[in-house]
Amino acid sequence: MLNDNLPADAQILPFYLADGSDDVALIRGRMASVGRPANSILERHDYPPLVATLQAEALALAACLTSTLKFDGVFTLQAKGDGLVRTLFADITEAGHLRGYTAMEDNPTGFQAAALAHDPSGSVCLGPLMGSGYIAFTVDDGTSNGRYQGIVELDERHLSDAAMKWYENSEQLDTIIICAAEHGADGWQAVALMLQRIAADGGKSDGGNSDGASTPKTNEQARAASDDAWHTAKTLLGSITRGELLDPALSPEDVIFRLFNSMAPHSAPARPVLDQCRCNVEKIESMLQQLAPDDIDDMADHDGNLTVTCEFCKTHRAYHKDAIPRL
Repeated sequence: MLNDNLPADAQILPFYLADGSDDVALIRGRMASVGRPANSILERHDYPPLVATLQAEALALAACLTSTLKFDGVFTLQAKGDGLVRTLFADITEAGHLRGYTAMEDNPTGFQAAALAHDPSGSVCLGPLMGSGYIAFTVDDGTSNGRYQGIVELDERHLSDAAMKWYENSEQLDTIIICAAEHGADGWQAVALMLQRIAADGGKSDGGNSDGASTPKTNEQARAASDDAWHTAKTLLGSITRGELLDPALSPEDVIFRLFNSMAPHSAPARPVLDQCRCNVEKIESMLQQLAPDDIDDMADHDGNLTVTCEFCKTHRAYHKDAIPRL
């Protein structure tokens, strides 16, 4: 049950909830706690507090969703809107390398108004910040299978609502997701917790008959057990408070085992989450080589240097215009 002593606020914990009668897993869950990487990512950016909170939620949600998918590449959450926030981006690799950024309008008055309308006891509402647009969830497994993408209109109230709509449209799976993020005395805490119903299936043992032999459940019995477990899990999840989700003293295991103790939770090994950018020097230099000489002159400063800044990690790389042809 131990999870390799990973930091409580930098891990994804997979878990399963069982039918109380025969310990058959009927619900799978994931809890991503990414306060540590979110803190280091956000401290590099000067976002208004409400935007930073939305970005933290996106980082936690991306980490949570990627843990349910089998792939060997990158999972991306990208929202595009026509409001104060134009782009909200978070992605994570199968190794847990997390990054994100937000592109926004220069409109302090607008962000102040959005902050005043925000209810701090809940998640950030998308409408006041992003307006109309879409959210794309993309799986790029880096193989011949290519990319898979699902798109949801930006008319859902919260990021978690959009993710649930994606699962409803693409997977037809009963799914509940909650997100929470805030900046406190210990820095950022950001959490996403998901429950997903496993399709009911007959043929499982119901504990045996009078002769001690195993008796398989009928499909009807399996569906009834699944319905009961799903109802119980939703009820228990609804009892958790925002304070419990974001309490830095509670590890994901603590939260799951306190919340779902009556459903025999079983956890799998946790996965680490790291603040790790993937900006590529070779790609940057290849891009610079493709620029026309006039464009290079226009972009260079008075000393003849071109500075390229990564949107994610804010690393600055300077190149003198005379050296670009020789890169």
